Amino acid sequence: MNIRIQVIIYNMKKFLIFILFFTSCSQSVEEVIEPGSETTTVEETTTSITKNTIQDQEIAIEQIEVVEDVIYYVDTDRSTASYLAPKVFLNSGEEIVKGTTNNVSGSFEFSIGECDSSDSCIVIKNLVISANLIELKSDNSIRDNQIRSKWLESKDFPIATYSIDELILPNKNFDSKIDETVTGVLKIREVEVSVPFSITAYMDSDSIIVYGVTQVETLWFGFDPPSKFNAWDVLNPIGLEIEIVATK
Repeated sequence: MNIRIQVIIYNMKKFLIFILFFTSCSQSVEEVIEPGSETTTVEETTTSITKNTIQDQEIAIEQIEVVEDVIYYVDTDRSTASYLAPKVFLNSGEEIVKGTTNNVSGSFEFSIGECDSSDSCIVIKNLVISANLIELKSDNSIRDNQIRSKWLESKDFPIATYSIDELILPNKNFDSKIDETVTGVLKIREVEVSVPFSITAYMDSDSIIVYGVTQVETLWFGFDPPSKFNAWDVLNPIGLEIEIVATK
């Protein structure tokens, strides 16, 4: 497969984020925060990162040849999954808490070829991505232990998975870069929910790089957001970010 791609990224520590926000989720945040208070929401934080990252980078993607059912495996050393949780303190505003795990694994089948609906189509099959929630780490070890034992109960439900049986993405002229919203099944605490992710993905040599973001409600998976009486509350929705690097 002949792949010629030039990717210039001035700041690889930043995530490329394309955001999908649910109207009902945004309203739930607004109802909890008192009018006039100065806060930084998950939406504002991720939108700011998106703008800064887009300004700092240039991605030039050339077309690729026909391939069929090539299996790609997640490179654990270069992949991450994170949460961003808005935490509101009593009379003292809000901060965004972020926790990340580098224990991400999985695989999928990749094809690109001619199709009826467009110049070409990318087909993804049997995608399963797993993240070990026990290894989620923020800047506070006490918080991380509480997440494991009490709130998320990741000690008892350690693995979260995201799966898609088949995904067909029409594109132009065998372009290997896509910006799409895809829907798969997110499983946390043995509860399965259909969740859309806004993603951007491209090929770099023999690797496929995927960045994605979505928002979820903790109640979907059977638990209330973390809270400490008369001290602070974590608000729904919670942002989820992924950075996946997959190789053959």
